Amino acid sequence: MVVIAITLSILMNLAPKWMLKEKFESLENNFSWLIPLAKLSGLALSSGLAFLLILGVTILRKDRFIENKNAIYGLKFNSQMQKLGFEDNMKIIAINGKEPERVSDILSQIVLEDGNIEVAVEKNGIKSKILVNDADKYSLMGSAEKPAIIPIMYDSKGENKIIITTKNYGISEVAHRFGYYWHEAWSLIQPNPALRGSVEIANVSIFSSFQAFFSSLSLTLTFTGVLSLSLFPGFSVGNFVISVIETLRKKLFSKKTKRLIEWIFISFTTVWLLIIVE
Repeated sequence: MVVIAITLSILMNLAPKWMLKEKFESLENNFSWLIPLAKLSGLALSSGLAFLLILGVTILRKDRFIENKNAIYGLKFNSQMQKLGFEDNMKIIAINGKEPERVSDILSQIVLEDGNIEVAVEKNGIKSKILVNDADKYSLMGSAEKPAIIPIMYDSKGENKIIITTKNYGISEVAHRFGYYWHEAWSLIQPNPALRGSVEIANVSIFSSFQAFFSSLSLTLTFTGVLSLSLFPGFSVGNFVISVIETLRKKLFSKKTKRLIEWIFISFTTVWLLIIVE
């Protein structure tokens, strides 16, 4: 998916050159200010395509989830959660005083909240609290055992299934989801591993739906959009800066050298994304 997104980003950066053909070269040789603006096409088109994919996936899909208040038979936890004190059949009442809306939100709220986390739980009518520190968060993010939290669907007799909520999403959700993807993209490039963990959590919820391919592609395109804001050659803003310098000095850099440097940075970024995302 990373390779597809990077490839699309490269093609979008080249789009003005292919569309204008001889005119593009003429504008470049005459140091027109239209050329630096054209270098931003990759950023604009990648972000635009990501938005359209999110629009399509959001409008067409029906979201099925379990509200935390409807998990009346409690939850089941993986071994890493149990090491922190969570027990099967426990209910999670609040995280730092706030009740999670969905069961699928619980792990991300615990991991992404700053500082120590206080989780209010209840089992067999007995209420207690579990404290989660930063070291505990890292252990949860690094756990290969997924899912971390599963709602218990039936009562002890295997009857009376809990309520599953179905929700249709409209336009209002599109901007929220697009902003969330940008947040995840910024998290990816942060050196803080606590922030990078949110990307892994996003992957779990995103890839579980039948729209996985397009959701994944839109998320990865958003990553390339964020990277396009960097000053690296080969990405939109980096190419823009180089083009501005060429326009100001009225002299082009060696195309062969620029192409070599651009591909070095693109290749390095692709490998880096593959390592982090995959």
